Amino acid sequence: MGVAQEALELARGGAQTGKFMFRISDVQECAASGQDERCELACAPASAHPSSGEKPFEVATIVRLGVSMPYVPAVPYVVALGLCQFLCAKDEGFGIRWPYDICYKDQVVASIKATAGYQEGMFAVVSIAADPKVLCSAFDVADNTELLAKKVSELVVQSVGVWEQQVKRARSFAGPIALILSDYFDMVPLLGQQVYKVYPSGNVALTARFGGIDVWGHAILVDQDGKEILVSEDEASVVPAV
Repeated sequence: MGVAQEALELARGGAQTGKFMFRISDVQECAASGQDERCELACAPASAHPSSGEKPFEVATIVRLGVSMPYVPAVPYVVALGLCQFLCAKDEGFGIRWPYDICYKDQVVASIKATAGYQEGMFAVVSIAADPKVLCSAFDVADNTELLAKKVSELVVQSVGVWEQQVKRARSFAGPIALILSDYFDMVPLLGQQVYKVYPSGNVALTARFGGIDVWGHAILVDQDGKEILVSEDEASVVPAV
């Protein structure tokens, strides 16, 4: 069972915001609360395991949501924005690869997923899988992946919390990501560029200009005739045209 699934089970059992699980190898999994507790499972110290791009790093964080259901699809976009803004303060080479991957220049270095559920209220489990070397450097934690997991989890909670306050101040619902769309635009380096629309099979559907993103999170591609084509995150990915 992966850490995201384990965190989902914890959330269904009543675990609160800030509880997180993290994985630093295929066979070693650790848990922590997001507070000041140490690793809850019998794991060797994270510092005993070299931080390397060859080893997977994943942290899954529980967030109890204080927003209505129509806003919930925005959660991974919100987290991507928060993480990217943090990383860009360290190095402007970071950006968001639509819909909510983190890239460094042309390379994806982190992937974000969110799974929503309901148990004693709405919740989301936000999973971030990343190159630990990149994140350890940005978060200034050397090779301490346990501390890295804690800091990443805290950033997830903070990002969602700030957004929830925006939602509470909003007078009407204009779309899940409407409130963050302007800031999100600023973090997407492929906007305005030529891109490929690529199906999950790997087949390239078309080459077009990346024209924008709507309030529902669809990518807007513009073909050579000026026709706008909406692309959902489940339908295809958008990658730089070679």
